Amino acid sequence: MPERIDAFSHILPESFIDGMNDIHPTDELQELTNAEHLIDVNHRIGHMEEFDIDQQVLTLARPSIWRGINREDALEATQLANDAVEGMAADNPDQFIPAGTLPKLDGDFVEELERCVRDLGMPGVQIFSNIDGKPLDAEEFRPFWEAVDDLDATVWIHPQLHDWHDWTDEYMDHKMLGWPFDTTLSMARLVWSGIMDEHDPDVITHHMGGMVPFYHERIENFYNKRVTQRDVYPRTTLPEFEDGPQAQFQKFYGDLAVSGSESALECGHDFFGSDQLVFAADYPFGTDGGRKCYENTVPTLEELDVPESERNAIFAENIKSLL
Repeated sequence: MPERIDAFSHILPESFIDGMNDIHPTDELQELTNAEHLIDVNHRIGHMEEFDIDQQVLTLARPSIWRGINREDALEATQLANDAVEGMAADNPDQFIPAGTLPKLDGDFVEELERCVRDLGMPGVQIFSNIDGKPLDAEEFRPFWEAVDDLDATVWIHPQLHDWHDWTDEYMDHKMLGWPFDTTLSMARLVWSGIMDEHDPDVITHHMGGMVPFYHERIENFYNKRVTQRDVYPRTTLPEFEDGPQAQFQKFYGDLAVSGSESALECGHDFFGSDQLVFAADYPFGTDGGRKCYENTVPTLEELDVPESERNAIFAENIKSLL
C-alpha cells in the first residue's frame, strides 16, 4: 500500500500541560488535563494502524492557551513544548515527525526557530495566523521570515483567535468560522506584503487555505480594480506581480482538514492542484476520540478523481519533500 503521512496532526504532551499549568494556567488548559485523545500516544497509534497511517507530523494543539502570556513566560513554555514534542517523536521515530511551535516571532523566538531546526532536528515550526493581534508580515517579524529562508524551514500556519465581537464564542463561531477567516487574512498579508514573492517560503495552511480556494476570483477582481483604478481607490497600495496575485496564493500548500467534505476537497484541488496539497485530517479533533477524522477524510481522498500518482503525492510524497 502507498505511504500515508498526516501532515498536520495535533498533540499536547502531558509534561507540557503540567509545565504550562505552572507557567500560564488557563481554564482551557485545565480542561484538557485528562484529554486522552490529545495526550495518549497509544490511543493515536491505534487509529493510525486502523487507517493505515504510516506517520504523523506532530504539532502542538490549542493556540488559544498562549493568549495573554508574557514574553519571558512564553519563551520558557515554548522551549518546554518543543522539547516535549521532540521527545515524543524520538520515543516513536517510526510513527512521528516533530514540528516546533512558536507563539511569537521576534527576538528570542527567532533563535528558538534556529534551535528547533539545528538542534532538535525538526523540519520547521508551526506559527499562528496572528501574533497577539499583529499580522504575520509586521516589520518586527521580518527577521523570522529571513531565518525561515536561510534555514530552508517549513512553516505550518494554524489559525489563532482574534478580538472580534464579544459574542462570537457563544456558539463556537470564533473557531468554527473565525479560524478559517483568520487563516485567509494571514495568507493575504503574506502575499500583499511581498513576503511570499521575496522569500518563497514553504507554508502549509490548515483547513485547505481557509476561504482562498472558494474566493480566489473575488481576490483577483479586487486586486485588479485597485491596481488599474488607483484614482478610484487612492488609499490602497498593492504590489504589482508579474504573474498576478493568484500565482502568489498558489505558492501555499493546503491541507485536507475539511472534515471529509468532497466539495471542499474538489474546490481546494481545483485551486492548489495536486502538487500543493498535503494529507491531514485535523486529528484528533473529531468524534469518537478522533477516529472520525480519518474515517471521514481517508475515503474522500481515495475517491478523488485524480491519477493514482497524484493521490500518492497528496497522501505522502508532497509532505516528504517538505520534511
